Amino acid sequence: MRSQGHQLVLVSYTESDPDLELGATVYDKIFTVRRSKWDSLFYSALFVIKGYPIQSGYYYSKRYLRLFREVIQKENPDLYISHLARMVPFIDEVGVVDKTIVEMTDALSKTYVLASGAKGSWLKRFMYSIEKHLIGRYELDIVKRFRKVVLVSQSDVDYLQKKLGAPVSSLAMHTNGVDLSTVQRKDYDVNKICYIGNMVSLQNQDAAIYFADEILPRILKEKPDTHFYIVGNNPPKTIQELGGRNNITVTGFVDDLHGFVADSCLAVAPIRIAAGIQNKVLVAMACKIPVVLTSLIAVPIPELKNGDNCFICEDADGIARRCIELMENPQQRAEMAEKGYEMVRNHYTWEAKLRGYEFF
Repeated sequence: MRSQGHQLVLVSYTESDPDLELGATVYDKIFTVRRSKWDSLFYSALFVIKGYPIQSGYYYSKRYLRLFREVIQKENPDLYISHLARMVPFIDEVGVVDKTIVEMTDALSKTYVLASGAKGSWLKRFMYSIEKHLIGRYELDIVKRFRKVVLVSQSDVDYLQKKLGAPVSSLAMHTNGVDLSTVQRKDYDVNKICYIGNMVSLQNQDAAIYFADEILPRILKEKPDTHFYIVGNNPPKTIQELGGRNNITVTGFVDDLHGFVADSCLAVAPIRIAAGIQNKVLVAMACKIPVVLTSLIAVPIPELKNGDNCFICEDADGIARRCIELMENPQQRAEMAEKGYEMVRNHYTWEAKLRGYEFF
């Protein structure tokens, strides 16, 4: 959007000193305020009592609201974008609903329903069981009140449309994209398998544990030198403990994601809880890394073709067998990687996916 002549102003929370130099590559101006853990606890409880989502309370504070009002007075924006439903309370308080696009990204209520049987932190699963009812009502309220609500997959648009029971013009789809200019191909490490994901989310925790417990052991029986890398920020204790095993490395945050994963023989995405398009698939393909994934996250990307530009599998044995096949067959690996890259280049650049985003 900046390349189209728009001036972008970011108002954001921070929990540490922000990288303003990096932010300046995307935004013209950046305003930040420290998030208080005490505020998060207090407002989370208060919002639940009022019947609002826990996450909206977790990210609420009077300090952020004051900063937001100051930026509005100073910058006088023409358009507002609320990043996720959790920031909508601020939009309501300053009274700019008619000028706001809600970047909902995923239908979170759908994700929380799928999360009921997931592995991972018991506390997160408990909170999700509460949150799925609260966020479900809140999502529908947002879709009814705002002029444009953006999701990244047609399946999520259809999901919310079905819940509403009647056609709604506010729902729009702008899928995720990738920046191919930052990608550099490296020589493959035939023993390196990577999993990419923000490890805060339960869906990524579940997938990493699933691969480590049920899939990797099957691969190691035939390929004992295989090494599995879990790449993503904020891994909880349950994920960090996986790094104590042989053949598994938990990296945490990496400065150069593309650079770190680019030599991987393949990437896996054994997701069992998901909504929307998973960036992990697009990022890997942009690096010319073949991907083995589950159908749950293949559906939102209609250009994926099993056996052509990826492998789509439904169970642990199938995923393991396809991984071994790619590790043993360099020609097949190279051909699939090239086709995956062409799919991303032809259909998932940011320029193409953000075209018309700012229009209601």
